[in-house]
Amino acid sequence: MRAALAQGARRSGPPPGLDIEETVIRSLYPVHVEALEAGADFAAAEQTLKALRAIRSTSARFESTLAMTLREVGREHRYVPWAASTPFLDRIRNEGITWPTSASGIWAGFEELDPPVQGNSDTGHQQIGNLTMAPQTPLEITLAINDGSFFKNEALLATLDSRGEKAAVNFSFMLSGTRGDDGRVHSAWNHLEAFLELVFTHRRLKPSQVRMQAILDGRDCPARASIEASDGVGDYLGLLERLLDRYGARESLAWVIGRNIAMDRDFREPGARTDYDLLTRGAGKQVDGLAGVRSAIAEAHRGGKNDGDVPPIVVLDASRKPRRVAAGDVFVNLHFRSDRQRARTGALLGGKAYLQAAARAHGKEWTLDWLDPGLKLAVCTLSEYHPVFEQLGARVAYPNRPHAANFLAMWNSWLPGDRYLLVGESVKSAHVGYFIRGRRESPVGEVEDRQIFPSCSEPEGVKSDSDFYKTPAMRNEDVAAHIGKNLDGRHRLIVANFSNCDMVGHLLPQRYDAAVAALESLERTLSSLVPAAIAAGYHVVLTSDHGNIEDDTTAHSSNDVLTTVLSSSDPFRPHRREKYQARLFDIPATIGRIFGLDREIAARLQDLSPRVDRRFEGRPLIAD
Repeated sequence: MRAALAQGARRSGPPPGLDIEETVIRSLYPVHVEALEAGADFAAAEQTLKALRAIRSTSARFESTLAMTLREVGREHRYVPWAASTPFLDRIRNEGITWPTSASGIWAGFEELDPPVQGNSDTGHQQIGNLTMAPQTPLEITLAINDGSFFKNEALLATLDSRGEKAAVNFSFMLSGTRGDDGRVHSAWNHLEAFLELVFTHRRLKPSQVRMQAILDGRDCPARASIEASDGVGDYLGLLERLLDRYGARESLAWVIGRNIAMDRDFREPGARTDYDLLTRGAGKQVDGLAGVRSAIAEAHRGGKNDGDVPPIVVLDASRKPRRVAAGDVFVNLHFRSDRQRARTGALLGGKAYLQAAARAHGKEWTLDWLDPGLKLAVCTLSEYHPVFEQLGARVAYPNRPHAANFLAMWNSWLPGDRYLLVGESVKSAHVGYFIRGRRESPVGEVEDRQIFPSCSEPEGVKSDSDFYKTPAMRNEDVAAHIGKNLDGRHRLIVANFSNCDMVGHLLPQRYDAAVAALESLERTLSSLVPAAIAAGYHVVLTSDHGNIEDDTTAHSSNDVLTTVLSSSDPFRPHRREKYQARLFDIPATIGRIFGLDREIAARLQDLSPRVDRRFEGRPLIAD
């Protein structure tokens, strides 16, 4: 096989700068653009891709053998994209225009760190919906910390000052996010450092007046990083201990729980109740001090649980009593991402009507017989989780302003009379809704149809996100079937989220076989859906909101993703640029070009105030 490929390379001629041997190696990649160097020069990349196509076309009889070999290599190295059988995806990515696409760090709206902040589905969908880079809340907060305005934030100060003489300041923070590649999806360590400086140094509170709920991650960082460290990442409990020691405040740690219980976004009532009971009733495994917490976490690990599934732990106070959030207390939620804070914040605010409506929207019914109607708290959230919470009395430190350059927000003025469709499942309902609309709970104008299917739940054995390996296809078939029913021209644009590769990818490395099954399920779904869409006259854009399943870890990645543009008629040509590299916010500009909206988009970008740096303006991926 190698000799035949080398012969093909000699016939076609290797691209400039590559010898025969290197060209042969690069031709082995199932998707040609994956063989490009990061940030490759556009002209050189085009020549390389042309050569790789020529080599592979001269060796067509080896394709089957090559695919089998790559699957064996993928299995050996636990590289899911190669271990899974995806001939359709590989083919359309090579036949269409496919771009390596930045989906992390500054290109996803975060601080410019090294290593870069990993991408995530929240910011990924915001970028996919925006004509410019959509800046994220953590960047705003970090800038406020650096210039000192964080310590003068009116919402934070007003909430802290509303505390009664004997009341406590309670706060919640997920232990990760010390650097770019170990979280920073929901929380950032510098935000915790700043908050502790605020309460202990600026407001001069005593450690006995401040109580912390530590939520264990294990998803956006290594699975057991709460007490284990590797390659400079982890042992967050040890880091927390040293941070609290700055203020003599070890006693402030009051509660510990895994994120899959406390931060469930699919509105599963048992998890919300467990979190609420831990905070308000002191219900959990009782331990003494940080040593007791470490021992309890280690015990959960020995029982097969990762950090995200660690059951509630209660850290007893100096008199060996559990602490409880009580009426008149302050509660500050230090998480900047909204979707996983809605159920728990609604509960602490006593928002029964909101919780019941949200649960029903996720295909569930809540009893809410565990809510304490007398629990009246002064609540402040780091960012805006839902507009109803402010109506219930919560303050917001850093409100989420809608993105002014969101493509769907412009729909009604640019394409009057046309409609678009959003489709997904409930575990990602906010992503094909609030996030893709540019931080808007509702569409701008009567232009949207939306279908959200309830994600797999207890009848299928799924009690938390850790159980999705039991149903690796998730709701792919339902989402695809609904799209298939709507390929009749009623909708100018159809946006769909297939959630399974992300949700099951988070269960790596433990659920490797399920991750392979998840990707093969997506292959089957798209192999029927994409041809149907093209036959119906729809152009197709395939992308990912962030990297995940390609790394054998629980976390997202900072890797590039692939964006493929397929035409239903004459093939598209790539739009030339300096580097053969795309950004997620190039996708709306691409859709706009397909719709003939180049002039309208240019005018909108010109009107933005302040004007966006040209580097962060979206550019079409296809030529006009």
